[in-house]
Parts: sequence; C-alpha cells; structure tokens
Amino acid sequence: MKRLLKFYKYAFAWENYLLLARTIRAARLVRQHLEERAGSPHFSASLNAVDRLYLPPQPGWKISDAEKIVRFASFVVNFPVTWGKCVQQSLIAYRLLNGYGIPAKICYGVSRDESNDEGHAWVIRLSEPDRAFAEKSDPREKFKLVYTSPLPD
Repeated sequence: MKRLLKFYKYAFAWENYLLLARTIRAARLVRQHLEERAGSPHFSASLNAVDRLYLPPQPGWKISDAEKIVRFASFVVNFPVTWGKCVQQSLIAYRLLNGYGIPAKICYGVSRDESNDEGHAWVIRLSEPDRAFAEKSDPREKFKLVYTSPLPD
C-alpha cells in the first residue's frame, strides 16, 4: 500500500513530468560533453564538462522538493541499463539544481586510502556547504576533496 501511495504521489504531479524531461535532456548533454563513454570517466574529462553544463536559474522553474532532482538523476543514469555512476549523476544534479535556482557546486574527491585509486563526485548546495547533498554519508570521510567547481559569474 505504501508503494502504491508513493507511485500515486509521483504519477499525478505535473512537476515530475517536467523534471523527468529536464533530467533526460541534462543526461543527453552530459553524454555529449563527456568525451569518454566509460561509467567512470577520467577526472580531466569530467572537469571539462563542468563549465559547459552549468545552467543559470531558469525563470518559471519550480520544484517542491530539491531531493527529487537527485532521485530522477539516479533513475536516468540507471535506465534502461546503467550507463553512468556518481560523476554522471552529480553533473545532472549540478545542472538541474542551478537551473531550478538552488545554487550548487560539484565536488570531486580521491580515496584517502593511498593504496586505492577510487574517486567520487558529489554535489553541495551553497546554503549547506559543509554537507553533501542527498548522500547517505559524508563522502569527505572516505574521500579527500581535490576539486570544487567555482561559483558562476
């Protein structure tokens, strides 16, 4: 019953259809701007995409819950098959959060364990710069921050 209620809440909200269309459009742009088709692109490739994917606040764009943006981004990068990971999802969320007038930055980190070459990307909102947006745990515990996108002019 709980799942049905959740579906009902999403299925009949007009903003969700707009958000889905905007998320798909953002995902297409991310795929165009990332030179690599890998699930985890190289750091330099994703850095090149950051500036090109910034979207200034769009007049008329409204959202009731900013966390929907991350949920839709996660859905899109995993549908119909997984084509991206944290980098793609974070780039989509970064674009849409800024487009919805929620100032955000994208952050990249590398593993604190020097024997591991793992990395991670996440988004922070400027209203809460010390907290990763919509992450289960603080990525800075496991990853050392190496890049934060600049504030747009």
